[in-house]
Amino acid sequence: MVIVRFLFILLLVFTLVCLVMNQSINSYIEQKYHIHFSLENDVLKEANLLKVKLEQIRAIFSNEQFLKQEIEPEENLENTKIEHNIIIKDENLSEEMIQDENSSMPTDTIIEPKKGEEFLMIGDSLMQGVAISLSKELRNLGFNSIDLSKQNTGLSYKSYFNWANTTKEALSKNPHIKYLVVLLGTNDPWSIKKGGIYHRFDSDTWTEIYTLRVNEIINIAKNHGVKVFWFEIPPVKKNDLNEKIEILNKIYSQEMLKNNEIFINTKQYFSKNNEFSTYIKDKNNKSIKMRSDDGIHFTPNGAKEMTRLFLNQIKFKDEDVDK
Repeated sequence: MVIVRFLFILLLVFTLVCLVMNQSINSYIEQKYHIHFSLENDVLKEANLLKVKLEQIRAIFSNEQFLKQEIEPEENLENTKIEHNIIIKDENLSEEMIQDENSSMPTDTIIEPKKGEEFLMIGDSLMQGVAISLSKELRNLGFNSIDLSKQNTGLSYKSYFNWANTTKEALSKNPHIKYLVVLLGTNDPWSIKKGGIYHRFDSDTWTEIYTLRVNEIINIAKNHGVKVFWFEIPPVKKNDLNEKIEILNKIYSQEMLKNNEIFINTKQYFSKNNEFSTYIKDKNNKSIKMRSDDGIHFTPNGAKEMTRLFLNQIKFKDEDVDK
């Protein structure tokens, strides 16, 4: 009798987990095996909403924990001083280093946020970590930001999550947003289904479709008068995934340059000998853990470094400094 009761509870728990995770499970099966199940009914929709609520609760607690682990801004934002709501390049930096840091910014582009302008952050779980640090620094600079990042999302499977629609809706609702910050792609090295056909990753048709989706985000921003910052995905631990990520980064960089938007280079700051490294040495030759044990996500220090790279793309007029 005890065994029967145990098996019943086990089956019940398994069923409840499947109900709550139905959308994620369906998406995984479709991406991995190209099998799509039509799961449209009120019960499953409500179950998925419960999952979203649980994710939000988890995010709140993890964010608090994340913030507790943060080190002081001056220790992480190396070579950048934050004074009177202005970003000032460290005068001790060599001319070569400054030029290298700004290599992702068109030479004739100067980003000068004005009071009241806001930032929108979109992306996957990588952005979820970065957004915590970035939001805090923007707030310290006197700017509001909106974080819509969501784990397990990207541009490959619109049926699971549509970033174009989400971005358009957010920009339409908030005219104060003038800057869009994007970090995604680790969930995108899959075949794309379009017109009932699966297009293999890195094939000509896949590249064409994916490039159009990148441009869709850019054009939505342009239509709302919003400047786009797109992060390069830094190297990850698995070599096969790294090769795929390089393909994605090439698309991002080409389209950002073509549209006169800003592509933020990250690889050189998160790699050793041009390869993935969990630890990176700081200016004092001290090894700092930048990446989590899964070889993909950032530690709080890593998120701080991504924030620094972003802030390096922003400049303010001298007359905006409080006297």
